[in-house]
Amino acid sequence: MHSGNITTTVMLLFIALVASGCSKNRTGRGPEIGGADKGCFVYTTNDDEFNYVSQQAKVEATWYDEWTSRHGETLPDSLSAPDIWQHPKLSTRYAATMHENSGATDVSVEPGPIPVNPRVEYFHVLEKGTRLSGMSPFYTFLDDQTVVTISFGRDAATLLVVDVSGQARVLDHVSIPGRGSTALELVSKRARLEIFRDTSGGAYSYLDSRGNVYVPGADNTLIGVPIRDRKIERDRMILVDLAREVEQGTWVSDTMERSDNVLTALMPDAQGKVWFTSKFGIIGVIDVDYSGNCPRIYTTAVGYFALRQKLEEHLGAVPKGIDDLLLRVEEAKKSGDAEDLDALRSEGRRRVKLEGQEFEQIQNSFSVGPDGVYIVTNMALYKFRFNDEKKRIELDPDWEPTFAEGDLVYENDRKIKPGHLNNGSGTTPTLVGDQFVAIVDNAPKQVNLLVYRQDNGKLVSRLPLFEPGSAAVENSVVSYGDHLIVGNTYGYTDPFNENPTAGGIMRFDYDEATGGFVHAENWPAVGHFDGKTATPKLSTPHGLLYVYHRDLTAEGHHDWQLTAVDFRTGWPVFSIKGYFEGKDFNDNVSGLVKRITLGKKFYGRKVFNNIWGTFSFGPDNSIFIGTYRGYVRFSSDPELPATP
Repeated sequence: MHSGNITTTVMLLFIALVASGCSKNRTGRGPEIGGADKGCFVYTTNDDEFNYVSQQAKVEATWYDEWTSRHGETLPDSLSAPDIWQHPKLSTRYAATMHENSGATDVSVEPGPIPVNPRVEYFHVLEKGTRLSGMSPFYTFLDDQTVVTISFGRDAATLLVVDVSGQARVLDHVSIPGRGSTALELVSKRARLEIFRDTSGGAYSYLDSRGNVYVPGADNTLIGVPIRDRKIERDRMILVDLAREVEQGTWVSDTMERSDNVLTALMPDAQGKVWFTSKFGIIGVIDVDYSGNCPRIYTTAVGYFALRQKLEEHLGAVPKGIDDLLLRVEEAKKSGDAEDLDALRSEGRRRVKLEGQEFEQIQNSFSVGPDGVYIVTNMALYKFRFNDEKKRIELDPDWEPTFAEGDLVYENDRKIKPGHLNNGSGTTPTLVGDQFVAIVDNAPKQVNLLVYRQDNGKLVSRLPLFEPGSAAVENSVVSYGDHLIVGNTYGYTDPFNENPTAGGIMRFDYDEATGGFVHAENWPAVGHFDGKTATPKLSTPHGLLYVYHRDLTAEGHHDWQLTAVDFRTGWPVFSIKGYFEGKDFNDNVSGLVKRITLGKKFYGRKVFNNIWGTFSFGPDNSIFIGTYRGYVRFSSDPELPATP
C-alpha cells in the first residue's frame, strides 16, 4: 500500500473502533473523495483533550515452590521461534492483530515480564460520561517506544498513540465512531450483558506495514488513520461508508431494520484485498483501486454457503418443498445476481419460518493464510477466497465437497453457555502451521476441540474439553509447532459480579502415528489456572505461557495476577500481581458509579479485571492488557541477576 495525497490514501483505507458518538468529541465526514457517490469521504473530528493519568501500582512477585524446589529461581530454557507464515501486508513489529498475527496463533517471539524489578503501570482513563470506562482491548506498536491502542467507552471510543519509553504519555488521539450505549444499559444486567457480548467496533483492528491503523467502525464505516513520526496525519484520514454494502449482502432482514448488524472484524488477504465481516453474517471484500478512486466492494451473506447442510443439522432435515429453492440459490450464487438472491432470501425465510431469527452470526475475528480466509460462524467453519476473474467471494473449491460429510457444520446446541458471547463457537480460527486449522465447537454439556485440514477441510481430531457441564471456550486456541493449548472460560458472564468459574487449561500434541492430536496427560503438572477472559499467550524466549487470572486464594472478584507457566512441563514458575490499597486508585467517578459497577469493597483491586480484553507482548519485557479503566503494563528488567 502507498502513502500520498488524500485520493491516494483511499488505497490505504480505514480505522475506527467501538464506541464514539459522544457529545464531547464529534466525528463526521468531510468532502467525498475518489469519485462521486461512491461512499468515500474525508474523515473529520473535533477532539477535546483526553484525560488520563499514569499510576504505578503496588507489586507482588512470587516464585512457585513447585518450580523452585526443582530448578531454583531460574527461568525455563527458550523455545525456538515459531515457523509461521508472515503476512506481507501486516506490520512485523510486535503484535499486528489482537491474536499477534494473521494466523491467530497467540505466540510471540518477544520476552514477557520476569520477577526482576517487576513493575505494574496502570494507564488510568479519567474520562467520564460517554467515555466511561476506558478499557483498551487492542494493542499494536509503531516502534519500541510507541503503542497504539483504542480506549473503549460506554458510548464513545478514542484511538490513542502513546509514548511508553517511560511513564505513559499520550502523543496524539482521535475519536472514532461508537455504538451509542446508554448509561442505563450499564445498570441493567440484561442490557449490560448485551454490551459485553458485542465484539463490534474495533477490537479486531490491525496495523499495516506502513503505519496505518485500520479499524471496523460500529456504524458500518471504516476509517483510515495514517500515523507518521508518532503523530496522526489528520488531513489524510478517510472514512469508507459500508452501510449500503452490508444491507445488500445481509441475510438477516429484507429492509435492514436491524441497527446492530455491525462490522466485527477486518484484515487483508495475502493479495492485499481487505476482508470484513458483520455480526449477522455479512462477508465483504474491498478491492483496492490503485488509480485513486473509491475501491470496489463485494459482499455476500455467509448464510448462502452450505445452506443445505446447515438446514439439515439445525432443523433436523431440509423442509419439504425447499429443494427447488436451494437449487435456485446455488444458481444465483454462481451468477452473482444480488437481486435474485435478495428475492430468494425473502422467500426462503418465509418457507423455513425463520422470521425474526438471526440465521447465522459472526462474533469472532477471522484468520488469513497464504491461500485463503478462515471464518467461523455460530454454525460452521469456512475457507473462502476471492475469485478475481468473476469478482465474487467463493468457498475454497476443495472444501465444498467436505461440507457433505457434516463435520464443518459443527455440533451446537444453539445455547449461550455461561462464558460464551453467543450461541456458537467462541474461537477465532487458529492456523496450525500450513497443515491444520483449529476451533472449539458449542456441543451440549461438553465442548470439543476440532482440528481440520487446511487443504480440504476434513476433520482430523475431535477432542473433548474440560468437565461436562463446565466447559466453554471464548478464546482462541494457542498454536505452537505441533502443540495446541486451550483455556476454559466457563462461568465468566458479568464482569461486574464475582463470576465463579471452572477454569483450567489443557494441552494437545500431534501424534505422528495416528495423524491426529492427543491430550497431553499430566499437563499442567500441578495447579489450577483460570484464564477467565484473556487468551493465554506463549512467549518463546523463556518458554513461558502467560495466563492472566484471579488469585484463587482471594475471596471475591479481585486480586488479578499474571502467572507464567513452563510450556514444556506445565509447572507454574512465578506470578506478578498489581494492586492498589485503600484510596490509592484515585478514580474520579462517583461512589454510586463505583458501587453499581464493581461493588463497595476492594475497588482498587477489582479495576484490574480485564473484561474480555486480550493482552499483547510489547517492548522491554512487557505485556499490555486491557482493564476496567484503561490498560495495565506489566514489565521488568530483562534478565535474572548473574549467579555468583
